[in-house]
Amino acid sequence: MFYLNKIVWFWLNPSALPLLAAVIGIILFLRAKRPLLRRAGFAAIMASIAFIWFCSTLTCVCLIGLPLERPYLALQSADTSPDADAIVILGGGMNYVEEMTYPDMSDGADRIWHGARLYKAGKAPIIVVSGKNDLNSTVPLLLDFGVPCEAIVVDDQSRNTYENSRFTEQLLEGLGGETEKKRILLVTSAWHMTRALGNFAKTSLVAIPCPADFKAHTLYYGRQHWWSWVSPTSDNFAQVCAYAKEWLGRLARR
Repeated sequence: MFYLNKIVWFWLNPSALPLLAAVIGIILFLRAKRPLLRRAGFAAIMASIAFIWFCSTLTCVCLIGLPLERPYLALQSADTSPDADAIVILGGGMNYVEEMTYPDMSDGADRIWHGARLYKAGKAPIIVVSGKNDLNSTVPLLLDFGVPCEAIVVDDQSRNTYENSRFTEQLLEGLGGETEKKRILLVTSAWHMTRALGNFAKTSLVAIPCPADFKAHTLYYGRQHWWSWVSPTSDNFAQVCAYAKEWLGRLARR
């Protein structure tokens, strides 16, 4: 299933099909003998360029990103979050390689910071770090934030959100406890939260959203010049790809 998902996403991400259409369009435009086919090829090339341009703008980022994040704006405060059996931080937002002394902190570091806030606010006795390779990236940052080592439990096998939910369930069941259904504070990026909650809803855990990393809202309120909305950038395109994956994941669950 993991590799099938990767193959499906390869073809449905915002770059694959437009690039394929552009290649076909170039072939038709250069090699076709009929004028109608050449015009169709030229139209495919222009449409592909226009689509990739639009997907690289801040306008597209906000159009598809703001609806993903907006439901969780009121849930940001650690102080108002309820008590739970564990704080679960979904990894994947930070990177570590052996040649680096410290892990690279990208936007995913917001998740770790918020998980530490919740712990220090006394909301749960343990933090579960769920994500492959997060043992060497997330855990050191939690320790730097003052979370004691004995309060950190690691699932370093999960490769996607589905495995995050299943392996976390198994891990918390193994720890035992008074209640059969454990309450967790689920920490992930706000734009990823709905899909994450959908996966955890199919487990025995009761997941309470504790969002971090409001990327689209940060960009929306931080840009003041009109050209920021129409100028294409690679960062915008990468973020649109991430949002598109979330929307496709939500549609696949229906």
